[in-house]
Amino acid sequence: MSSSVILKLRDYFERFPGIGPRQAQRFVYWLLNEDAVFIKELGELLLNLKNETKQCNRCFRFFTPSLAGQVSQNCAFCDDLNRDKPRLLIVEKDTNLENIEKAGVYNGHYFVLGDVVPFGQTIPKNIRLKELFNRAEQDSKNGLKEIILAFSATAEGDNTIRYLEKILEPLAEKYKIKISRFGRGLSTGTELEYIDRDTLKNALENRK
Repeated sequence: MSSSVILKLRDYFERFPGIGPRQAQRFVYWLLNEDAVFIKELGELLLNLKNETKQCNRCFRFFTPSLAGQVSQNCAFCDDLNRDKPRLLIVEKDTNLENIEKAGVYNGHYFVLGDVVPFGQTIPKNIRLKELFNRAEQDSKNGLKEIILAFSATAEGDNTIRYLEKILEPLAEKYKIKISRFGRGLSTGTELEYIDRDTLKNALENRK
């Protein structure tokens, strides 16, 4: 492997969230010490990642149809008739959803917004504001009673909550929907994907 390949691979690793130059370089040299079989399997998994993964048409979470036994365009959560239809919980990203679901403290439906609303900047293109409004309006006609805004206890998380409350207010008034947010239990700066089960349960039960 030439030094140019090492540098290019390091640059790719740096694009991963939370990974800096030193960590990225450490990954490259760690891979260099692995055997060819591992490298080949890793490469095949990366190539198949997009082909074998779908994005749900309703909540926009990523899922694997073959593992979930799905044939529709929706994930197992959205197609599950036993889930609590009157509640819709909004999260920033898939990892937040997975953490809440794994904790077993919520049995309603989800929506993955895709990003947060930053302060004084252009709203990110990947944020699904229009899709959220359309989903909320559709669900409102089918018995939706509460929208829960579940975001990290950060400045951008709080800003996103306020922004969503504003754009969802017309729907809330029209269909008599409660818009709530996580209650006490989340320390300032806490990222939702790292919160333990008891803290999540407390925050959800004490939502306001």
